[in-house]
Amino acid sequence: MSVRPAARTKLYLTYPKALVREPILCKLARAFDLTFNIRGASVSEEIGIIAIELDGPQDTIGRAIVWMREQGVTVEPIEKNIIE
Repeated sequence: MSVRPAARTKLYLTYPKALVREPILCKLARAFDLTFNIRGASVSEEIGIIAIELDGPQDTIGRAIVWMREQGVTVEPIEKNIIE
């Protein structure tokens, strides 16, 4: 049995108005068995912007990013380490 290497990916998630009240991160954690850490957030009735860290196998994180985009979430990598 091979062990997949763990990775940490930092992302900005932007939720449109229609998704602000949806439990996207909860569903993501359950569906992909990933750990997430919310590093910052600004949420209103109109938009949600969240900075997160995802921990888990890199291939699983990649599939989770595709899934979030399919749900309507804009996913962008955090280029600089500005949240620490």
